[in-house]
Amino acid sequence: MPTGESVGEARRRVVELVRGWCLGFTDDELADIRLLTSEVVANAVTHAVAACAVCVRTAAGGGVRVEVSDTGPELPHLTVAGSGAEAGRGLQLVAALATAWGVTPGPDGKVVWFEAAPASGPPRAHACASPRERRAHAPIAVPRGAGA
Repeated sequence: MPTGESVGEARRRVVELVRGWCLGFTDDELADIRLLTSEVVANAVTHAVAACAVCVRTAAGGGVRVEVSDTGPELPHLTVAGSGAEAGRGLQLVAALATAWGVTPGPDGKVVWFEAAPASGPPRAHACASPRERRAHAPIAVPRGAGA
């Protein structure tokens, strides 16, 4: 039964990592990253047959790339949800808010990813994580059966 803890923890940790990297994201842009992370992790938890994993890394151009891997065989696709539908808008949000997004199929499942870039460049700050620290703290495991 979905508990909400794992998806919430994943989005919290993703935003915490990105904020700590001092890439210049505004609070509104971090809120978008939080929403996008919720959507792709919730989809993976809902449709995967086992646990999923989240990887966060810097992207070309100074943004971030969030990758959610799972073992589910179905590839997600954009759908047009009706006005009364309670589900089906997640990837529409991802397509609208992300700089780029996609799905990479693999032999053991797939990776759904999105990229986001700050509107302005990174600020000068001395309390930011180094590239080595960014890689060291990026993986986040999300157990199966934990919903939004």
